[in-house]
Amino acid sequence: MPGPSPIPPAEDSVELVRRIQTGDPAAWDRLYLRFRDRLLLSIRCRLGSALRARLESEDILQSMFRDALSDLHRFEPRSPAAVSHYLHVCVLNKIRSKAEHYGAQKRSGEVPLSDAMLESLPARDAHEPVYGDPATFERLERALARLPQETREVMLLRLLEEVPNHDVARAIGKSPEATSKLYQRGLARMAVLMQGGTP
Repeated sequence: MPGPSPIPPAEDSVELVRRIQTGDPAAWDRLYLRFRDRLLLSIRCRLGSALRARLESEDILQSMFRDALSDLHRFEPRSPAAVSHYLHVCVLNKIRSKAEHYGAQKRSGEVPLSDAMLESLPARDAHEPVYGDPATFERLERALARLPQETREVMLLRLLEEVPNHDVARAIGKSPEATSKLYQRGLARMAVLMQGGTP
């Protein structure tokens, strides 16, 4: 059986959200630091090379947190997983918004680059932010990048976003049993990859 999740837990996030909703600015700083690496990993995994050539992950992260802060007073935090999922949905919405923005610019001629040209642009590694816990999250990013696409999607949804298995199954069009097996196999492969082995 695979070992425990390689993602460090994010305890007390429900209490932090409640403190933010009562106007405690220190709680917002703590929530940001608690989820920053997890969200940054999600952004880097989901942006794709074309958008990563044009956007900095840190910019998306900062912009997403500003949006989340403005809407947080309407959010009812029922569990730590719900807080994590809420923040990751904000990330996905921000990425979709940026992708649609650049798509509209391309169509109007403001961004005269073909998809092939965008894909060939070098990644902006020199400007990419550094994880607060690089020993864990850089290895996680490399391991996720080596998984098959479907397995990687399951891992992102369950491991990072803490989406329940039955909802992940619905999202990828598989049975809960098959999705659970994909997740368990993904955990096992990531454990090997993060130790420098070959799955």
